[in-house]
Amino acid sequence: MPEDLALQNVQARSRMVVAFFMAQLVPWSRGDQGFLLVLGASNIAESLFGYYTKYDCSAADLNPIGGINKSDLKMFLKWFAKEYNLQVFQEIAEAKPSAELRPFDPEGNSYSTQDDEEEMGLTYAELDEFGKLRKIERCGPLSMFERLVIKWDHLPAAKVA
Repeated sequence: MPEDLALQNVQARSRMVVAFFMAQLVPWSRGDQGFLLVLGASNIAESLFGYYTKYDCSAADLNPIGGINKSDLKMFLKWFAKEYNLQVFQEIAEAKPSAELRPFDPEGNSYSTQDDEEEMGLTYAELDEFGKLRKIERCGPLSMFERLVIKWDHLPAAKVA
């Protein structure tokens, strides 16, 4: 639905506006000078695939995970949880990826579920393959297709394309 996507875009962009607003007001509220930096949370797979909202989490002062693929990030979170006995990081690693932007359902009763992988039609592991082929193997679209059609033999070539 076009209105669903429009509402998601407004919410995503509003989130970043509020983050920058708070980054300027928090020091002032403490009697300090200056401002805080805003951290972003978009990852390389979302950027390569185009699954992000312009001026949302991709428009931060710093994006510590911007060049990391989702699989490596999850491995790190699991290691960190175990190494420092912080279970919350394990929970984050195991959470279903969601932009959490879907508004209330038409009856207004509860939030509709939003699953990033379902919406994209690809898993993050598959998107990580794109990233490796593009950045490490330096493949273009045709070379990527030729390799993926063999690797993903469970899919018809038209779907891989």
